Amino acid sequence: MDRRAVRRLSVGLSVTALLGAGACSPDEQSGSPSKSPSVTGSAPTTTSDTAGAEAAKSVLERAFVTRESLGAGSGGLERQFGNTHPSAPDDVLSVTFAFTCTGGAKVALKIAVGDKDVPSAAGTQVCDGSIFQRSIDMSKPGPLGFSATVTGSEGGAYAYAYYAEKKQLP
Repeated sequence: MDRRAVRRLSVGLSVTALLGAGACSPDEQSGSPSKSPSVTGSAPTTTSDTAGAEAAKSVLERAFVTRESLGAGSGGLERQFGNTHPSAPDDVLSVTFAFTCTGGAKVALKIAVGDKDVPSAAGTQVCDGSIFQRSIDMSKPGPLGFSATVTGSEGGAYAYAYYAEKKQLP
């Protein structure tokens, strides 16, 4: 990663941390997110991608510190990539899908629940260290996944995570 990319990521981390701190609602728990293992299937990383992927993962962890992580992954940008999380726990009514990337490319994202695209959750993210996030209704159980298509340079890294947003009361 060159110095400009590191500087952009540092600025993005600072802004994200500030925005993330104010984005929590009063009913959310405080504390650190659960340490879920990465969902299988994330893109393999090379040594140079590993540092960028870890930095991107750090952006999400800092922004969503009070949220329960349901699954996450990271890696080096590829022309096309994605992942599927088996399903959210039964008591989870909605999840937040969060994605960040570096390297200056653009990534078109599609989100699916139960193998059906959720058009309202789709979007495009510029890989500048900022966070793309969407709320996804989980009223119908099933796998939760995303697919990404990169335009521009593949010289960056990405991270994604699924966070519990609303839960059914016991």
